[in-house]
Amino acid sequence: MTVQTSYKLSPAAKSLREIDLLKEPILLRMGIDHDEIPDGLSKAVKILGFEGVKDDAAILSDSSGQKFEMHEAPLCTLAVLINPVHRGRDKRLLDWLKSRGIVDEPTVFEWHSGKEIETAGLIIQKLVSLLSFDARKITQSNRELLALRTLNDNLQNRFAAVESFVDRQGLQPFDLAFSNEPVSSSSRANVLADASYDGLSQILPVASAGVSAVAIHFERLVRRDDATLSAQLVTLEDMCIVESWEVPLSKLGQGWNYLGLSRTLAGLRRTLSLRLRIDGIDDEMPLLSLGGLQPLEMFQVRDAANDSPLLKNSLALQIWCGMPGILLPSWANYLPAQSREAGDGGFREIPMATGILELADLSNTDEISFEFAAILPLPEERAIGCHPPSSGVTIGHIPAACPPNILRVSSSAVIDNEESKDVDFALVIASDIQNARQLLDEQRQPVSGEGFSGWVSVAPGEEPRLNAFITEQVRVWQNIYIATRMKNKPGDNAFAWAKFRNISLMVNG
Repeated sequence: MTVQTSYKLSPAAKSLREIDLLKEPILLRMGIDHDEIPDGLSKAVKILGFEGVKDDAAILSDSSGQKFEMHEAPLCTLAVLINPVHRGRDKRLLDWLKSRGIVDEPTVFEWHSGKEIETAGLIIQKLVSLLSFDARKITQSNRELLALRTLNDNLQNRFAAVESFVDRQGLQPFDLAFSNEPVSSSSRANVLADASYDGLSQILPVASAGVSAVAIHFERLVRRDDATLSAQLVTLEDMCIVESWEVPLSKLGQGWNYLGLSRTLAGLRRTLSLRLRIDGIDDEMPLLSLGGLQPLEMFQVRDAANDSPLLKNSLALQIWCGMPGILLPSWANYLPAQSREAGDGGFREIPMATGILELADLSNTDEISFEFAAILPLPEERAIGCHPPSSGVTIGHIPAACPPNILRVSSSAVIDNEESKDVDFALVIASDIQNARQLLDEQRQPVSGEGFSGWVSVAPGEEPRLNAFITEQVRVWQNIYIATRMKNKPGDNAFAWAKFRNISLMVNG
């Protein structure tokens, strides 16, 4: 017998009891009272009686004799126990299972009084064969996965060779995906001068996939070595900085200037915003060229500080798509990404994006329950609330928030109420909740790819910094777990407004 779900779901399959039976293996009995089944077997697996079929639904009964309808076949029917007197009734059951999409029929065992141990042995034998079959399938799947990984590595190596050849020969495809040509205006509004200290922003009206370069147009420039154009390409969904540039004004040219990305954008679709600011100069700001009037407010040039439109125009822009390392024509003023953060090397501390904070949820829902959210994302505070129980531990989960190159995850631990008792805080980096729980319970030391800050006691008014160092970097994304508990257990948690604030990740280079 193979564990499988039915081929389609009936609209009538709505009760919680039916849903539960789609999640766990069961034994079915026919012509046998529940009291005739040994207690040890009843406790080991759920046993239900089969009473018949009515209107395309199976009629089952539980241990108390209460009957209910089942519209879909259970996830895994281990076997059917039948009183020999009722032989023949099992055909109705097997036909119903087949009509619900079950391919392999469950084995039918006759139940004889006094031979319960022999029957239980047959059931165990059936389970052993099932486990052996599943083990073989898992081994085969692992071998196929290894073969696919090998093919993928070979494909990547071949693609890298092709890309290297194209780069050497200057044959990279480079297409103009969007162009908003500069428009002369008598008003000649200087948006860089009119913007606040944070500069201006412009949403790019293109899909993010494939973007390789963004060109901006200067109508007038002031060539000064002490002044710098600071540019950033930001994704609005998670406020992540995709690329940044620091370019002296002396390297800019009148006309089009091409801000090249270090790699072509791929992956999830994002809304891109270009942010521009001039540092080191207060007068005679360069004059950025504008495009025509823009009827859609979201694409109008905006102040980066308050996100309000500066004009009803958009910037003069060109957006190019292609492969990394594009070779532009000799007349193009191509400016590769070389931000201060990326160019200095050494360790860098990266704050966790607010969009990632909002993904935090409660992991140990089977242990913790409040009338309010135990895990509360607070993006405006760059924090996550984690309310401890009076006894036990609250564990929060930030999914896939730790990339492969991270060396350390840190967070400030604060209690936002002076009337609170002391609270213990902890940070964990792990692949799943089971491994995280072992570290939080201090059952073992972190292994490759894991990190644990240890438990740190915090009193109101204190703000220590928790640090979870990764034992050894792995090439997969890991989860981050946050946890709190009362220092004295059981403790009064009435005012324990515990928060993990200013979570950051440290990378090398």
